[in-house]
Amino acid sequence: MLTALNIEDHRRSGALGLLSALRRNRIRVEHSYNDSAALKSVVYELRRRNVNWSAIDRFVKGERGRVLCRPDVQLPDGWRRFTSSELNVRLCENAALWLLREAGGLHARVVLIDPAGERAALCAYLSDCTDSLSVITDNARLYLDEADRLLEERGAVVSVGRSPDILRYADLVIAPHTLPESFSCPEDAVVLSANPPEKYTDAQVIYEYFFDLPEKYRSMCPPYLDAMYFASALYSLAGAHELGSAVFRRCGDGRVIHTRPSLLQRFKCRLESSRISRFDA
Repeated sequence: MLTALNIEDHRRSGALGLLSALRRNRIRVEHSYNDSAALKSVVYELRRRNVNWSAIDRFVKGERGRVLCRPDVQLPDGWRRFTSSELNVRLCENAALWLLREAGGLHARVVLIDPAGERAALCAYLSDCTDSLSVITDNARLYLDEADRLLEERGAVVSVGRSPDILRYADLVIAPHTLPESFSCPEDAVVLSANPPEKYTDAQVIYEYFFDLPEKYRSMCPPYLDAMYFASALYSLAGAHELGSAVFRRCGDGRVIHTRPSLLQRFKCRLESSRISRFDA
């Protein structure tokens, strides 16, 4: 069962504060269920003094190490807010495949950045969409084995190495986990990641993905939780793996929001610019 927590601060100043202090702190607990997930929502109404975490703990119990809450909730020692990038990794990969298929990006120069070698299975899907796939990884052995298999079974060529130099020519960069510190690519390249970049880059790095939750999950989401954060918990903790096949409706870099058509148009412009550059060369 997922456990969500919210602290509602009802404390007031002045005369209203005196009236509020006459009322005790209260805990509301609600349960929601559907055929594949269950949620317990614990709401603490804070009206006087401080939060009584012992009282809350009676309802949270074993979920205190992965409780769902807003990032501004100050949890005590021994408690931890649930966070995971598992769903975002899938959404990042789905976005890349969708772009390539919709843009007809057979000749797009695609670079997959995967230092640990955790996303090797993605190569098979990418090689169906492009004839120019390069991988930057520290786990070359694993990717070389995958490259050999794809060459033998499909005739697909995958370039594998550690050097980031190939990024200078990239049209589409996919970094499911994070970007390396030495990251540098064309400003108009489309860069997709599951996490925000650790340092400034000239290219826009898209790492936020939004889609419409199915009604059975949307009706369960507490009003105090972000829908995509709730979706992440459903995917990682409640076995809602069908969410991993979603394709973004909107995406962004924390400042600029793209729709599907606007991101697709940007990618097509990059491909056209890249094609002209190669022709002129």
